[in-house]
Amino acid sequence: MRSATASSAPRCEPRYLNQCAPSRALCGRRPDLHVTPCARAPRMPAFMSVQAKAAMKVSLPVLQSEYGFRKMYVWGKLKGMSADYIIAQGVTHSLKEDGKKFFYCLDGASWAQMIEPEPAVVEACKMIPATAMLTGDAAFQYTVTHEVPEGEEPPENPEDLTVTITEDVRAACMVKEIDAAIAMVPVGAIIQDPTLGVPMANSTFAGLSKQESLDLKSWELLAGLSASQQLAGSLKSKHMPAHSLTVLRSLSWPGFCAFCVPSTDKWGYIYVGDGQKNSDIAFSLP
Repeated sequence: MRSATASSAPRCEPRYLNQCAPSRALCGRRPDLHVTPCARAPRMPAFMSVQAKAAMKVSLPVLQSEYGFRKMYVWGKLKGMSADYIIAQGVTHSLKEDGKKFFYCLDGASWAQMIEPEPAVVEACKMIPATAMLTGDAAFQYTVTHEVPEGEEPPENPEDLTVTITEDVRAACMVKEIDAAIAMVPVGAIIQDPTLGVPMANSTFAGLSKQESLDLKSWELLAGLSASQQLAGSLKSKHMPAHSLTVLRSLSWPGFCAFCVPSTDKWGYIYVGDGQKNSDIAFSLP
């Protein structure tokens, strides 16, 4: 039988790392266009407190320097009951690379690197009930119990069937899943560098026209798959003339937005939500 329980453990402070300059986007106000967040886009995300923004202006550049990242981006925020996890990502080449690293913090200053979850850990995290919201405590523990395969004898020690997962690991699994499932970029913004053999930002990319930005065929997932084919029916696009901004919102992953300023190289994506996929998308369709 599958089950999952949660217990509290002594809180551990994330080790000091760092960060970089983000963007301010999509919350009703015209963005100040500066190179930062998830690509080239608005300045500092409006979903953060003034204190967190101020701290990130100092901490992200330090984190970028320590790890030797070419760029750092604000990925978004995972909402918790007592505190939220601010997520940033660092890249050596581009957002499409396999080796990018994710970091989290609660205050914009003290960053900890997220683990690269193993497949077995990812599967264990899926056993945690969706109703179990993140607490905001990275050391909080979830205990999941594996099913005994049909026809097999259960182990003598029942504890052999249980796995304990801390919340920072669960958060890492959420970020990994969301980034792979929905993160997207304009077609042509990132291309394969013929010399290095890695995906790099296209220096000649001049942006999408207004009409192109509203067309899902002009967007692709990080794996290079067409957004129009993979995400048909689960995205809503809208142009916001007052902000000169086109926004694509996901119905499958509420809180995810991809955006661009038409006819410029300003674009990006961001996620602010509880980390859960919408299983009732049919009721979200217009």
